[in-house]
Amino acid sequence: MVRILPRDVLRGRPTTATKDVDEAHAKIAELFCSHELAPRTRTAAVDMKLRSLHRADVGIEFLDYGADVRIDPEGLQDFHLVQIPLAGHATMQVGSTIVESSPTMASVPPIDKPFSMSWDGGSPHLIVYVRRPALERIAGQLYGDGAVDLGYGMDLSGGAGRAFLRAVVELHDDMISRPASAAPVFVQGLLTDSMVSRLLMAMERPGDDVRDPEAESRLVRECRELLERHAFEELTVPDIAECLGVSVRTLQTALRAETGATPSELLRSIRLDRAREMLLEADPREQSVTAVAELCGFRHQGRFSALYLKTFGELPSESLRR
Repeated sequence: MVRILPRDVLRGRPTTATKDVDEAHAKIAELFCSHELAPRTRTAAVDMKLRSLHRADVGIEFLDYGADVRIDPEGLQDFHLVQIPLAGHATMQVGSTIVESSPTMASVPPIDKPFSMSWDGGSPHLIVYVRRPALERIAGQLYGDGAVDLGYGMDLSGGAGRAFLRAVVELHDDMISRPASAAPVFVQGLLTDSMVSRLLMAMERPGDDVRDPEAESRLVRECRELLERHAFEELTVPDIAECLGVSVRTLQTALRAETGATPSELLRSIRLDRAREMLLEADPREQSVTAVAELCGFRHQGRFSALYLKTFGELPSESLRR
């Protein structure tokens, strides 16, 4: 998984903070839409922290209510949201459909149906905002049809979800590094279109003939869990297939279909995520990039640095110094 820390979201931007429910309600209504906001516990207080930055058709928000709350919006109408808990858990209900969201599963509210949400305390969210015309324009380019009917959840643990997160991080870092007036229009448009394209590709379009694929989904999930548990051990593809009780070809086909990656690529991706977590949490006075790389199974320092830069957009040493 691409690890995004709450403190990094819109770092350096002003934070709006309040413990008053009515004030929190007014701030969010102004930013998004009319809604009802109520704590789910006896206390009538929240501890809201909000950071927001918009540029043209897109925006990124950091929102933490600091308490268990229930949210009942009237409707989004002219924009789409992808809501990503950076920790903890939240729930969204649309009719009889319930989406349990977490750092590996984002919720995607409908724009034309009523819905309700429950956010647990300790679930700060990164929220990606996209204006409806921009998303429909990209959908037309991708599918030849601008009509957009998204699902309600986005799996962030698979290849497409991870690619979306990387595109969000690239856009985010560009937005906070310079004002819109200083950013080349071409670069702004390229990063925006890339993020929106990844968003669409990470969602299942209704009517798509996807695999059936309880067996494949279970196999991929078990493969991922196996790699997570043994990420730092010497693993070969035949070893992985044998542990899962399938042939190498079956494993490769299932992973390629669902994640777009080979077993070796998936293992490398998991190791890179572990390395980033360790670097971001390490004290540079006590830990080195070389030591972290070796702990995560990377024996060649130059190759590790090149892969890390390509994946996260910064050198390992830059992550360590944060």
